[in-house]
Amino acid sequence: MSADMPIGLTVVEKIVGLILIIVGAIVAYASINPPPGDISHFAGIFTTAGVVVAIVGGFLLITKAE
Repeated sequence: MSADMPIGLTVVEKIVGLILIIVGAIVAYASINPPPGDISHFAGIFTTAGVVVAIVGGFLLITKAE
């Protein structure tokens, strides 16, 4: 097997990481400032999930693919 990773795969990994950071930040922000309604009871769960998704995206963005 080849040890070289295709450059396209590395770029896609970085793009997916960036998308996960953006989605996680939006979910966390929307959960911290929820609109009035039923979702306000679960704001802590969604905030935690958004932060975890953003951290995973940051990990994908900063890791070096080998």
